[in-house]
Amino acid sequence: MITGLRRSSLYVPGDNEKMLRKSAGIAADLLLLNLEDGVALSRKDEARENVARALRDLDFGAREIVVRVNSMASEVGKRDLSAVVPRRPDGICLPKVESAGEIRAADTAVLEIELAHGLPEGQIKFHAMIESARGLLHAPEIASASDRMAAFIFGSADYVRDVRCQPGEDREELLLALQQIVLAARGAGIDAIDAPCFDIRNRELLEREARQARRLGFDGKNALHPDQVVTINQIFSVTAQEIAWARKVLEELNAAEQRGRALSTLDGQLIDNPHLALAERILSQARLIDSKGIQRETNDKSRPYDE
Repeated sequence: MITGLRRSSLYVPGDNEKMLRKSAGIAADLLLLNLEDGVALSRKDEARENVARALRDLDFGAREIVVRVNSMASEVGKRDLSAVVPRRPDGICLPKVESAGEIRAADTAVLEIELAHGLPEGQIKFHAMIESARGLLHAPEIASASDRMAAFIFGSADYVRDVRCQPGEDREELLLALQQIVLAARGAGIDAIDAPCFDIRNRELLEREARQARRLGFDGKNALHPDQVVTINQIFSVTAQEIAWARKVLEELNAAEQRGRALSTLDGQLIDNPHLALAERILSQARLIDSKGIQRETNDKSRPYDE
């Protein structure tokens, strides 16, 4: 179910039926059912069958369900699409995208399957992974290549390998890529999701990365383990202070409008239309979070896979 919230996106290995079942009870906004990297070649068929069965049988509630397929240039990737599109996931995650042409080709392939199965056209969305220098340089064209485009996902591990930079805890070497991904996403009106924190037991590092990503404009962050989900949700949620500020902005600007003015002041600061737009976005996200029962941070503490 596409709700408009993509604060947390949890990778779920398609070759593990137990994890697929447990994922339906985890408080992530988005579940990324994985058929690509992390699934051994000898288990691709098994993973594909598991994911197709999960899409058919499991109740994922108010979570957005996206399947990360293998490259569309491979026979494995084509088989992935043929198996999962008829099960109507919310989206398809396309890995290692480097050109707008790849998005258009995937659009055509998905449309053919939709038509063959009598499915609504264009309902399945795309999440494109930017994982290389070439992908980053073509991000603006990729973002607007199809109406199916819904989000960019940053793949930092492959990006670091491709550009040969030296990773550090402050992610200084990734700032250019992070900012360009956000700019390309915003230019096309789609979301941007940050790469995961690979040190899954280091909550302090996860918090630093997530806060940095939010400051840069990302809508959410990937998680590799359920234990990371609650922290990510909290950081990418609007705070009580932000909500209070937004309400004051609306109140002040509405009062100014009654006086025939387009601007006002709040706590000594000038406010006008840009602040109004931000306030409305904050309150809209707050309403979305309130409407989703699974988003309560007390929800089962995001039970770990290994329980």
